[in-house]
Amino acid sequence: MEHQTHYFLALALPAQTKELLFKWREMIEPRLPFKSWVHPEDLHITLAFLGGQASFKQLTAIKKEMPEIANKHSKFTLQLSGLGTFGKSDSPRILWAGVEESEPLRTLQKDVYQACTDLDFSLDKRTFTPHITMARKWKSENPFLPTQLNEIVQPKEEQLIFKAEHFVLYQTHMQRMPKYQPLSIFTLS
Repeated sequence: MEHQTHYFLALALPAQTKELLFKWREMIEPRLPFKSWVHPEDLHITLAFLGGQASFKQLTAIKKEMPEIANKHSKFTLQLSGLGTFGKSDSPRILWAGVEESEPLRTLQKDVYQACTDLDFSLDKRTFTPHITMARKWKSENPFLPTQLNEIVQPKEEQLIFKAEHFVLYQTHMQRMPKYQPLSIFTLS
């Protein structure tokens, strides 16, 4: 049975950042019963979720458009800003690592989003909140307490800083680990 395939464009994270996030996960996973944890290779910052209705023509157009957008944007640095959640405060649906407010990231996301909209993708209308999804679906009888996130050992600031160098067109494979297959990589100038 073939599962629905999804496509999305996302900022790739460097290996050291994925390793740091995995260390955080090892510290909190035993105490935070989320149903599923994201594979370290799958950690990313979504720029545009294209959904499953992408035609071959649209995907080809994306692969043609995105290098131009990547060329317009220089590589930039980002900084992790701790953990948070989306959803109900006592039973969140997403546990995420945040990134500090960044003008270059916001501008890149706006350009990618606009290009996808111009290619007739119907995208999420919510305000862009840059984050790295780490886990999904709280699965405990006990309520989630936001203070549980403060128990993470805070690393030195330089470990939180990373360079954004490229974004990627990914395809989702629900039955695989890691789930996200890079189809095209677009390197920033």
